[in-house]
Amino acid sequence: MFDQVIKKKEDIVEYMKKLLIPVEDIQDEELMLLAFVHKSYAADYKDLYTHNERLEFVGDGILGAVINKLLFINHRNMAESELTLYKIALVREEILAEIAKDIHLNEMVFISKWEEKTQGRQKDSILSDALEALIGYIYIDLGIDATEQFIQKYVYTKLTQIEKNPVKSYKTMIQEIVQKEHKIVPEYKDIEYVIDEKGNVTEYKSEIYVVGEKIGEWFGSNKKKAQEEAAKKCYDSLAHSGARATK
Repeated sequence: MFDQVIKKKEDIVEYMKKLLIPVEDIQDEELMLLAFVHKSYAADYKDLYTHNERLEFVGDGILGAVINKLLFINHRNMAESELTLYKIALVREEILAEIAKDIHLNEMVFISKWEEKTQGRQKDSILSDALEALIGYIYIDLGIDATEQFIQKYVYTKLTQIEKNPVKSYKTMIQEIVQKEHKIVPEYKDIEYVIDEKGNVTEYKSEIYVVGEKIGEWFGSNKKKAQEEAAKKCYDSLAHSGARATK
């Protein structure tokens, strides 16, 4: 098993080298390996691995900050509201999963046998989380310059695609509906829904309220994803009932 772990590290280094990540600066190979371990795989090998969700937490924050910076610098005449929409579009789960497939991260992430059987390597949630975990690792071990270069090369370049096909977040569309009908914005209540044996929150529930009434709820691995999923479920329900977001 030790030899297998060494081989995994060697494979990851070669993989990152192809992405032009400065592997010569790697200081913490254990942290590097951790970035690729999904929680399902860690559950199968509890004595050997922990999962990448803490790194995902870091990556999520750094990704948002770097995207904000790049948008601010490169779109000097764009209003804050437009910057926000582009940022939301760039960090959406679907876009991050698409990027993970573009760079073949889906081939590298370690998932359980069950996830293998259920097409886990194609699941947006697993792939977007893995990309954020990789970004988190790069930031912690290789520094902000390497992180910004990675994000600019592989994430920010998706802006061209988004500009051709503008995408609004479900949160934005729900807000438009609520503002049109009630002249207020919806409120989100985030609940720590599942906590593991180490005290880490592994799943959040987000509830949406308008004038004190709950209009939707759903789950996600972090607050942002739970809110977006809750908004998506709410929007789908409204769409079926005949409501539509404003243009």
